Amino acid sequence: MVTPGAKERSYFCLFAWIVGAAFTLLKGVDRDPWGVGILDVDLITLLTGYLFLSFGRIQAGIFALGQGLLMDVFSAGPKGLFAFVHIGVFWGIYLGALLFNFQTAKGQVMIVSLTVLFKNAMWEALSAFFFGNLVLSLSSLYRAGISILGSGLLAPLLYAMFDRMRGLRAGEEDAPDLEHLKEPPEMTDHY
Repeated sequence: MVTPGAKERSYFCLFAWIVGAAFTLLKGVDRDPWGVGILDVDLITLLTGYLFLSFGRIQAGIFALGQGLLMDVFSAGPKGLFAFVHIGVFWGIYLGALLFNFQTAKGQVMIVSLTVLFKNAMWEALSAFFFGNLVLSLSSLYRAGISILGSGLLAPLLYAMFDRMRGLRAGEEDAPDLEHLKEPPEMTDHY
């Protein structure tokens, strides 16, 4: 038996997977002459954050892992590198949701921006570890700054657009309240 709204949830998850896969495949296309393109906004992190906010941790974790594995298939780097980075993105969003209110626009900007910063730092560290070179140029810092700020500022707008696509009014969510993430389960319940 299909519950009301389950069909719409499935459609949006399918939409997120298709958009994420298309973004992954198109990311290698030519850039602007200035070295910054529209694909520097981290759509995978934005989609992971929205799935976390609206559908819960499991959907977001599976999406992050799946997108990382897809990138691993099409990259020439060590297998598992992108999967590890995208699981790091999931953990960045999860830990950010413990510190900030992810259901507010301010919290969304903070969490997404910090997660993209964490992703870029983790990528540079892993590149230095696996490939033996750490190249920090002004253009790479500029692209990272555009990605961090652009993704963070775009988060509330994109999340509102996704809510409208799903037919939700502002503030109406399907996922359980994020407050339960902040309180650990009581240890006395197990004894």
